[in-house]
Amino acid sequence: MLSKLTVFFIFIAGGIGAILRYGLSIYIDNGDGFPLATLTANLVGCFLLPIVFFIPKLNPTGKLILGTGIIGSFTTFSTFSVESIKLLQNNQFFLFLVYIGTTIVGGLLISILSYSYMGRRVANK
Repeated sequence: MLSKLTVFFIFIAGGIGAILRYGLSIYIDNGDGFPLATLTANLVGCFLLPIVFFIPKLNPTGKLILGTGIIGSFTTFSTFSVESIKLLQNNQFFLFLVYIGTTIVGGLLISILSYSYMGRRVANK
């Protein structure tokens, strides 16, 4: 069971991640209908999450706060789903395929690279 303080810190970290996500969507508003901000948030999250879990001096609670709180609220599968549907509704089939392909395949590749890099780095210390 998580302590009330841990839950509070996850709550605060979630707010920070949500604000960062909103800021990114304001900063990366390309106006052409392609959901670049969501793609960027999800790919950055795929890169950062393995790093958080490989930080050797970070205790499990800290990993939970950073991973679930900040990164979990920064990335968004639900927005990815809705934006994918909007691309289909607007008959932007090519952008739809690029978006889902880049999100899924790109996210997995970035996670694998980040995980592999951090695993080697921790093993070499």
